[in-house]
Amino acid sequence: MNHLLDFKNINETKALTILETTLKIQNGEKYNINGHSVIKFDEPSTRTKISFTIAAQKLGLDLILLDDITSSKTKGESLDHEIQTLLSLGVESLVIRTSKNNIEEYRNFKNIAIISAGFGKSSHPTQSILDVATLLKYKKLDVDIPIVFIGDVKHSRVYSSTKELLNLLGFKVGIFTSEFFMPQEIDGCYIFSDWEEVISSKSTINLLRVQSERIDNIEDYDLNEYIQSYQLTSKIIDRTSSDFMFLHPMPMNIGVEISKEASENIKFKYIEQLALGVPARIASFLYALGKI
Repeated sequence: MNHLLDFKNINETKALTILETTLKIQNGEKYNINGHSVIKFDEPSTRTKISFTIAAQKLGLDLILLDDITSSKTKGESLDHEIQTLLSLGVESLVIRTSKNNIEEYRNFKNIAIISAGFGKSSHPTQSILDVATLLKYKKLDVDIPIVFIGDVKHSRVYSSTKELLNLLGFKVGIFTSEFFMPQEIDGCYIFSDWEEVISSKSTINLLRVQSERIDNIEDYDLNEYIQSYQLTSKIIDRTSSDFMFLHPMPMNIGVEISKEASENIKFKYIEQLALGVPARIASFLYALGKI
C-alpha cells in the first residue's frame, strides 16, 4: 500500500504511470478491485467528492462516507484511535479532505492507504494528477516552456501539489500575480511581470481563484486592484495564439479571476479537466492500493 498525500515519496516513473493510467482509463480501460474505502470530507466539496465516490464505485470498492460530525471525533477520539478503528474493521483506504495542516501525522500510519483529497494549504495531489494529465493529453508539456499560474498562488494547495508534480517530471513553473498572492518560496520559478510577457511565453495558463476562506487578512487587500491587473478577459484571450490553452481547477469565481465571456471561450478547457476527474481518482486508488 502507498500513501498519496503529496509527491514527496513518488519517483518520476511512478508519477508517469499514474498519469498514463488516468488517460488509459478515460479511453476505456477498466479495473476492478475488492476492498473497503472510507471517504472523509471535513470541507465543502462538489467535484472532488463526487469523482472519488464514482471512482470507488467503478472499481467495486465498498464505500463509507464520513465526516467529523458523524465520527467519534465529536467524543474526543484521537487520530491514532480513529485509524486503528478503521484498520480493525478491514478498511484498506482512507480518502481525506480537511482544512487542517496536520498532514505529517498521517505519514507513518501502516497497512492503510491514505489519499489526500485536499489537505490544509499544502496538498491536493489528485487535482494535480488530472490537471497534468490534461496537459499531457493535449501535448502541452515542454521542458522549455513553463506552465504559468495566475491568481492566489500563495494560498493554493493546487499550486503547491502541481508545482511539485511538474518539477518531479522535469517541467518548469511560472507565476504571474500580485505581491499579496506571491508565495514565499519562488526558487526555480519564472516570475512574469505583465500579460504581454505571459502571452509571449506560449505557455498554458492555470488560473487559480482567490482562496478567501484561507486568508486571515483578506480585508486588507484591494480585490478591485487585483481584478484590474490580473483578471483573464476576452481581450487578453484574443491576443493569444490559436493553440493557447487555459485551465482552472474549479470552482471559478466569475468576475474575479476571470470574466464571464472569457470563461466561455473555446481555449478555456475546464470541461476537459472535469472529464478526467473520475479517471484520475481511479488511478489514485490503484496507486494507493498497490495495483499499479
